[in-house]
Amino acid sequence: MVSGLRRLRRANFALPMDEAAQTGEDISPLAFRVAIPDRPSTLVDLTDAKCPLLARELAETIRSMAQVGRRIASPGTVQAYVQVARNLDVFFADRVSDAATWTTAQITPEDLNDFETWLYETMPTPRTGYAMLTQAMTLLREIRDVRPQTLSPALHDRLMFVGLRPRPHFGNQVDAYPPQVAEALREACRSHIREAVRRLATEADTSVAAGEDPLTGGWGRWENVLWCLDRHGPISRRELMSHRTRRPGMGPERWANKHRELHYGVFPASEDLTAIYLLLILTTGLEPESALELSVDCLKNPTRGYVEIEYVKRRRHGREVNRMRVRDGGSGTPGGLIRLALRLTRRARAHTLDESKRALWIYWHPNGVKIRGGVRHFRPRFAAIAFCERHDLHDENGDRLTVHLRRLRKTYKAEFYRVTKGQLPLLARGHSKEVAAAHYADIPALRPLHEAAVADGLSHALREAVQLRVIPPQREAELRQDPAAAARELDVEPGDAKELLAGEMDLWLSSCRDFFDSPFGTTGQACPVPFWSCLDCSNAVITSRKLPAVLAYLDHLEDQRRAMPAEAFALAHGRTRQRILTQILPAFPEPVLAEARAIAEATRPLENLPPLLGGIGSRQ
Repeated sequence: MVSGLRRLRRANFALPMDEAAQTGEDISPLAFRVAIPDRPSTLVDLTDAKCPLLARELAETIRSMAQVGRRIASPGTVQAYVQVARNLDVFFADRVSDAATWTTAQITPEDLNDFETWLYETMPTPRTGYAMLTQAMTLLREIRDVRPQTLSPALHDRLMFVGLRPRPHFGNQVDAYPPQVAEALREACRSHIREAVRRLATEADTSVAAGEDPLTGGWGRWENVLWCLDRHGPISRRELMSHRTRRPGMGPERWANKHRELHYGVFPASEDLTAIYLLLILTTGLEPESALELSVDCLKNPTRGYVEIEYVKRRRHGREVNRMRVRDGGSGTPGGLIRLALRLTRRARAHTLDESKRALWIYWHPNGVKIRGGVRHFRPRFAAIAFCERHDLHDENGDRLTVHLRRLRKTYKAEFYRVTKGQLPLLARGHSKEVAAAHYADIPALRPLHEAAVADGLSHALREAVQLRVIPPQREAELRQDPAAAARELDVEPGDAKELLAGEMDLWLSSCRDFFDSPFGTTGQACPVPFWSCLDCSNAVITSRKLPAVLAYLDHLEDQRRAMPAEAFALAHGRTRQRILTQILPAFPEPVLAEARAIAEATRPLENLPPLLGGIGSRQ
């Protein structure tokens, strides 16, 4: 017998789907591997299902949804749907008596309602239960769309909505970083990038050019070792120790530090790429997972200082290819950052495996002798921990900053929203307006902006509604000579304009265009509000005749301001005082104001005030 031969095993070959249909056999497996483009394959294993026919249908649906261009585009999503299939199997196995023959054709709307209740009772949080229910509905809807005759007609209507209960409030909404934290993070990234360029470009080029083959020039020179790393790639610590003479006091720890120092002299570290990665997202608002999958040829169509970034968005229609037009130039532009990443990884890329050569993010890891990178190895979230410690970054509470990648995109969106003054159509780039409003505009960081906008809108509406008419003496004289112009400007009949300018329609603080058509009351009835509301009324007309009363009332307000708490005064009289100081008094020249002030002091107009406000009859 020939040695080395392994015992033969029986192999089962799957028939094509059309042949399987002809034979009438169900050959859908319960265990298989799902291949994801540019991702490691993942195992779907439902062989321990208690409802094998149901599990077989769900497994086939998962495999169909994991095809290129479909809904499932990552190994993690595959396993999430597998877990949902297991939950469905456990639920129906305990509920029905014929679990071995149970299929999706036997599921009723009442079963789905009970499954929803079961999820909320068994899952650790309502959020997890709702997510499981949503994915279960997605599986059943996929079966309905592909094989509508499989499900019962009554179930079709139930699949039109997710659940009977309202969507639970998830809480812990992802918020943007405060401006000071975001700026500190940007500055740390820029500082780290400058240091990386100095080390990997300027100094590395000089050292490699000055080095030679260490087999002839010796391993004792720093430049020779860098020359070897540049030509032949990384070497292990054991190999480095064998070539160089062990010096006194050079223990394993110092050799490990020297080993890292030498390799970081020509190859980028994960922190170097993390700085570029974080700054790129803060500059463009690119999705973190899309930025992680950028390739070396992601820059397209450079022209006039702009370039397009081609990226893949996994969550849209199953890995849809998109392009984003950004500025291109120095390291402060998105295009310049990507070109800088290509420059810093140029030496490392020459020693990578074929499967990682197209990845933008590749680096040398100290735990191995290979160049790593791409989606499978580059983990900026973990590298950011060391990055924040190195640059001593803190969050808004003074604690050590923890970089959450989702908050980076929220930070860019929040800053863009502020710059564009809340233009929602501009914010909705890469998603719908509904998503932009719910996930990027309605966040705690933008709440003061929204509250200020509401306050400004109300103030503007109030200013538009209260069109207080202030007529200076010169303009009053002109209107007396032109009754038609006075009627147009005062928005009254010509006869009423003449009477108003003559003082026949005067009240205590102002003249009134129509005392029986008040915006505060009913048309045809007398104005129901007190006299101090005249300054907030659109019927009020202020002329020089009313200045003594206005000035006297202002003095009264100042007395009240000194006697009342600041908040109480602002609530009761703050707007009226502000209107007198900003709208009425500046409209009159100083000589007119001086005469009115003298008249107010001589005639004591405050005696006409009601007793409660200090007029005649008030208690001393």
